[in-house]
Order: sequence, then structure tokens, then C-alpha cells
Amino acid sequence: MSIFREMHPYREVGSWWNYTELRRMLSEAISRGFVEEVPVLKKHPMVRTVNWYRDKESGEIYYLVPPDPGDERSRGCWDRVDMEELMRSDHMVQ
Repeated sequence: MSIFREMHPYREVGSWWNYTELRRMLSEAISRGFVEEVPVLKKHPMVRTVNWYRDKESGEIYYLVPPDPGDERSRGCWDRVDMEELMRSDHMVQ
């Protein structure tokens, strides 16, 4: 099981409170050496803010997108970054 799934079992982050709580747990996991924040290699043109994190145990990379602060119905999300798919996509490499 991924560390992200342990922290937040649903891929949709349904509110700012849930997003803030997930970020708090990530900060704690970073300080304990389980997770590290890594640079975003490719940004999606439709996503304004995204952070990437690597699970040091599995080596898997996950992205985290916050809810849109201007839209109370907006939902944030997280998921695993598929590096092979990313390299095949048309998105710009950073």
C-alpha cells in the first residue's frame, strides 16, 4: 500500500481542510525521512499548481493538486505519476 493511500485513502481531496491535513501528514513524513518532495518534471497545461512527492520506500512518485481556492465546489486530488506515460505525452518537460 502506498504512503499516500495510507494518509488519504481517496484520490479526491474533497476540501481545503482535507488538503491541509494531507499536507501536514506529508510534512511529517518528509521530516521522518519516508517521503521527499521532488521537482515537477512536466506540468500539465490545465493544472496551475501541482507538487510531486517520492515515496522513498517504493520509489513511486505521486502528484498532489490542491482545490481551486476561488471555487468552493472544487476538489483537489492526488495520484501516482506514470513516468512512462508522461514521457509519451505532449506536455512540456521542465
